[in-house]
Amino acid sequence: MTVDQASRISLEYQEIVENEEKRGGRRSPHQLPAPKEVVITALKLEIAQLFFIHAESNDDLWKPLINAAMFIDSFDDMPMEAGAYIEAMQQRRREMDNFVLELLKIERNHPFYWQRIYSLLGIVSETKTTSFFEGLKQRLRLGQWSGSADADPSTNRRPVGRLNLG
Repeated sequence: MTVDQASRISLEYQEIVENEEKRGGRRSPHQLPAPKEVVITALKLEIAQLFFIHAESNDDLWKPLINAAMFIDSFDDMPMEAGAYIEAMQQRRREMDNFVLELLKIERNHPFYWQRIYSLLGIVSETKTTSFFEGLKQRLRLGQWSGSADADPSTNRRPVGRLNLG
């Protein structure tokens, strides 16, 4: 997920939450722009983007995103009991607050800021080049050999015989 994709998902979700009259009631999960955990990840990436852009730690910037994350569990097929719903909201709040605390530990100017954010969120960043090489490795079965007796230990290659073309 890129920051642009996260921004789009975050905005779509926030519009759904703002336009919905049933703030405490059950909502259809089909209204969500993506699965719940993807929406939460998008909100976290949006917070990381705001932190990256603004030098100071300003809770007012990401408070609407945290508040929106608290309502994600209302999107469910089965209605929740009031106590379970309140506990789920508190859990989401703690999750988002913990992410902000982890975010504050990372230097904004660090050259690997985004790599650390993606790692923190468990997002695999794949480029066209890396996905091409991974696909090539799988097709050619590179790196899957266990050292056979015939293999050359210095190059980790198997000996190749001659092909008869006749």
